[in-house]
Amino acid sequence: MMTMPSPKTLGILFFAALTCVVGLTTHAPEVEAQHPGNNPVVQTRPVRPVLVTCTSGKLPKAKDRDWNHRRSKLVTATGKPVHTARDVLTTSEHGVIINGKFAYGKASKDLEDESIEVLIDDCGKGYKSLGKATTDGDGRVAFHLARKDLPKMGFYNIVLRVEGDGTTVPLTLSIYPPGTQVVVFDIDGTLTTADVEALEDAVADFFEPIYKQEVVPEKRPSAVEITKARHLQGYAVVYLTGRPYNLTRITRQWLKSQGFAPGSLRLTYESAQVLPVEAGVGEFKHNELAGLKAKGFQIGAAYGNAETDIYAYQKAGIPNDRIFIVGKHGGKKNTEKLGEGYTKHIKEAEREPNVRRSISF
Repeated sequence: MMTMPSPKTLGILFFAALTCVVGLTTHAPEVEAQHPGNNPVVQTRPVRPVLVTCTSGKLPKAKDRDWNHRRSKLVTATGKPVHTARDVLTTSEHGVIINGKFAYGKASKDLEDESIEVLIDDCGKGYKSLGKATTDGDGRVAFHLARKDLPKMGFYNIVLRVEGDGTTVPLTLSIYPPGTQVVVFDIDGTLTTADVEALEDAVADFFEPIYKQEVVPEKRPSAVEITKARHLQGYAVVYLTGRPYNLTRITRQWLKSQGFAPGSLRLTYESAQVLPVEAGVGEFKHNELAGLKAKGFQIGAAYGNAETDIYAYQKAGIPNDRIFIVGKHGGKKNTEKLGEGYTKHIKEAEREPNVRRSISF
C-alpha cells in the first residue's frame, strides 16, 4: 500500500515543479570584473538593460519667429554662428543640465536674451521639443532636465536651436546605469603629440592655429586603438580637455575623422580654466571628475601627459596604478609611465577584464 507524502513534502515537490515549469529559478550572483588587485564585488542584479542609440531622427523645420530684440539682428550680421554646446553624461538616477553658448562672428559676439529650443532625437520618429530656454548676458543657456523626464538609458542626439534664425548646435546625451566605469582621456599632448603646456605664456599661440584649422593635430602612436580597446571593455569614454569652448566643433570633427572611439566631449567653459596650471585646467578637470563621481560613475582609468593631469586625477581619488601618463612626466608621483605612445601599453590593457557590469551595448 502506497504511503501518502506529508503536507510539508507535497509543498516542496509542488514548488520544485512550479520552478521548472514557470522558470522561477534563482540567479547566482554576478561577480563584477575588477582591476587587478581589487576585491570582487557581488552583484545581485541579473537584468542586463539595453542602452538604446537614437540617431535616426530628422530635425523638423524651424518655425518663423521674430527676435526678442532688434539688436540681435546686428549681432547676427557680425558673421557666421559660432555656437557651442557641451555633451551631457549622466546616470539614470540623476537629472542633467544642458548647457550651450550662442555667439556670432570672429569676435564671438554674444546673443543675449533670445529664445533657444531644446530638441531630442525621438528614436526614428523625428525630433521632439523638450522645452525652451533664454540666453543670458553671456549668450549662455542652462536647460534643466529632471530625472523623471529622462528618456531610457542610452545615447541621444540633442540639438539646440536659435528660434530667431533657426541656427543650431548639436550635443550628445549619454545615460548609463549607476556604477558604470569611466575612462578619461586628455587630448592635447595625450592623444596628440603637442601640448599647450609647452606654451604656458602663450596659450593663444597654441590654440589659434587649431581654431583657424591651419594645422591638424598629429596623433600619438596607437592613440586611436587604446580608446577603442577601452570602449570595447565596457568603459564609458570621456574626452576631458583644457581646450577653450570655441574649439568644440573642430574637436568633435577631429575625433570623428581620426576614428577615435565614441565618447562624451568636455571642454572648458571659462577662460581661466584654459590656463595650464593647477588652479586653472587642473581644478577644471578635478571638478569635472568630481561631478561624474557624484552622479554615480566610477573612474576606472585616466590618461594624460601633463603635471596638471596628474594633479587632477590624484585629487579625484584615482589610484596611481590607474593613472597612465605619456611623455616626459610619465611615472611622476608614482603614476604609470607609458613612454611616447600606446603600442606596448595596449597589449597590456587588452588583458584586463571586461568592466561591463550589467550593461548590454
